[in-house]
Amino acid sequence: MIFGYFYGYLESLGYSLANALSGSCEFSIMNTAFNTTGSSITSISIALYNYGDKQCGISGIYILNESTAYQVAVSSNCITNPLARLGPGQVLMLNYSNLNIPYNTNYLIKVVSCDGFTAEEGLGQ
Repeated sequence: MIFGYFYGYLESLGYSLANALSGSCEFSIMNTAFNTTGSSITSISIALYNYGDKQCGISGIYILNESTAYQVAVSSNCITNPLARLGPGQVLMLNYSNLNIPYNTNYLIKVVSCDGFTAEEGLGQ
């Protein structure tokens, strides 16, 4: 268990160091859209734009409010298999369905890159 913790830490540290030397991963959430059924969010679409100068691997998508974080998708190995790869100047649409998240108007969408860069946007804004 201790080895797993340190291995994950060293993996992310190495990835961050490589990114620091080769440029920056920077992106923004252009827009989000979602569908509801009853009082649950059942699907979500997120448009991302990479305004940085290097490719970004996406490691996690979360829906957050003041007290709860819902995990939409997370990469198990960001270096070899990120959720998506976003090239410089590229727009990418991420779509997730079969969700069952209680609907709340105060949610934020949080997208995290493999090197730790994050972007947040209000749900449906």
